[in-house]
Amino acid sequence: MKQVRSVLIGICVILCSVLSGCDKAPEYETTLFQSGVVHKIDIDLSEADWKDLLEHPTEKTKYHADITIDGETLNDVSFATKGNSSLFFVAADPDSSRYSFKVNFGKFQKGQTFHGLNTLDLNNGFSDRTYMMDYLSYRMFAHAGVPSPLVSYIWLTVNGEDRGLYLAVEDESQSFLEREFRGKGVIYKPESKDMELNPEAVQEILQNGLTVGGRSLGSDLRYIDDDPESYPDIFKNAKTKTTEKDDRAVIRAMKALSEGTDLNRYLDTTEIIRYFAVHNFLLNYDSYTGEMPHNLVLHENNGRLSLIPWDYNSAFGTFIAAVGEEALDDPTDLINLGMDSPLIGPAEEERPMWRWIEADDTYRRQYHDEMDSFVSSWFESGAFANELNETYALLKPYVEKDPTAFYSAEEFRIGCETLQKFCERRAESIRRQLDGTLSSVSENQADQDKVNASDIDVLKIGGQRLEAGALPAGERRD
Repeated sequence: MKQVRSVLIGICVILCSVLSGCDKAPEYETTLFQSGVVHKIDIDLSEADWKDLLEHPTEKTKYHADITIDGETLNDVSFATKGNSSLFFVAADPDSSRYSFKVNFGKFQKGQTFHGLNTLDLNNGFSDRTYMMDYLSYRMFAHAGVPSPLVSYIWLTVNGEDRGLYLAVEDESQSFLEREFRGKGVIYKPESKDMELNPEAVQEILQNGLTVGGRSLGSDLRYIDDDPESYPDIFKNAKTKTTEKDDRAVIRAMKALSEGTDLNRYLDTTEIIRYFAVHNFLLNYDSYTGEMPHNLVLHENNGRLSLIPWDYNSAFGTFIAAVGEEALDDPTDLINLGMDSPLIGPAEEERPMWRWIEADDTYRRQYHDEMDSFVSSWFESGAFANELNETYALLKPYVEKDPTAFYSAEEFRIGCETLQKFCERRAESIRRQLDGTLSSVSENQADQDKVNASDIDVLKIGGQRLEAGALPAGERRD
């Protein structure tokens, strides 16, 4: 009997070890994405390829390169420019070559990863005087329990030349799926081709200013019919391997969404509500809640959908083309935007992934509870201020020596101070909305109940006046 008992205990120990191994964080989470330090990434590629990249950045050619991360070298990785506005507007600026980049560790060497990470994005901080809009946004989503990309700061060199301070972001592809969802399900990144920039579109903006809006064939998540061909915005933009079965599961979920039936069966309602609690706080209108339904990521597993945050470098009211020029003079209305009326531009029926929350009393109360928890634990607790101030202190010496920076160290300092003020006022407004002293619907708000934000200049955080003839870049140091 004792022998049998010992065998059973041994089996339990093995099972526990296996199960705990499944929950173990990937090594890249505690190496490259260790917080509190600025990591070092060195890229080495042929001088001919580097010259070609600088001469033809918008082609996004994938070059063979070696990468060294904090002293550890991987050979023959793919190195390419990336981005949309952050690429094409920089390419149109004769004074800058500060591009964002994408590193695919296994493109040329099958199965190669950096401690489990298959793809890495290096973001250039375009239109962000704080270097923190993406960083803090992802940290906020993670704090609220929403699966989010890992982020850290890096100092980048190419062929031994300093390229400056960048944000490293875990790409929303296979390794992200493994880390956040144990590899279960599939990931899509809905995007309309109407929203993709090219050199001609950039010149049009520079000559005539920016207009927003675009045609959607699935990126708004509205049900059209049962044919996957009707949704190229979704199914031509898969980030992981998918099948027709996966595509049809997404369509069934969108159909249920349009009908408002069996929502718990087809949606991870809790996770989506948490997503919108943070997203609607952040006031990012280069997104699903603005005219252009993109910069969100879909996860589908067993027929259920959830949302993953992506691209918040136009958050905190800095996407001026959507929020309006009046926000530059007085962002009071913007900062007090009703948490129950978060759309700017589209009608609610055009954004069904938000509409179901607002349309049901139970879901709306859950959304309010999540917003309450987020604001109290992140802002009212002082956690946000501590995070921002610690990050500022970490980055300051790197900003001061950055040879390609879009903005000066003084603009960085002012930007961070303005961002803190903006978020604290926004949190105060949300608290009033939750308490009922300010309506949670913008059109029902009384001016005397709003939090005053007339002393805030959102352009000191980031963003651009994309008027005719204006190149969207900061005041660089000579």
